[in-house]
Amino acid sequence: MQPLHVDGLDFIFPDAWQVSKYDEWSFYRNHFIKLCDGLKAVDVVALSPEKAAYLIEVKDYRHPQTEKPSSLADTIAMKVLHTLAVFLPAKLNASQDECSISQQLLKCKALHIVVHIEQSDRHIPKVDLADLRQKLKQRLRSVDPHPKIACMRNMVNLPWTVQP
Repeated sequence: MQPLHVDGLDFIFPDAWQVSKYDEWSFYRNHFIKLCDGLKAVDVVALSPEKAAYLIEVKDYRHPQTEKPSSLADTIAMKVLHTLAVFLPAKLNASQDECSISQQLLKCKALHIVVHIEQSDRHIPKVDLADLRQKLKQRLRSVDPHPKIACMRNMVNLPWTVQP
């Protein structure tokens, strides 16, 4: 199993998967982000052995300083689109590891968007998950018509686990 630490959570993927903390890629941080103000990135890219690509955004609403839920769907949609825009240039110009992952992602047979949200009963604002899912379906229907929203208590049949 491959652990990946993201925003205070450990994502544990099966061994045969390729996974990377995308928002820490050198190509994204040192080159692509300088093209335009406001470029964003998802937290994790993962590729299953069946060539299904997953773009994973992690939000931890157990802390009161987290982004306001009212803008969350727009922010996630932007991060997904900006992330997708990097794969071709990264395939051509990134370091060997990032280039290799980009090549594999560009060959994927399926693309899935996953938002992992942890919430606390004590902190407000709360994210209305049904509303978020509906907004993401509208904004990202041409990318993934069925985005998933997961948390540690409900992993919605995803093939990895998450631990605190």
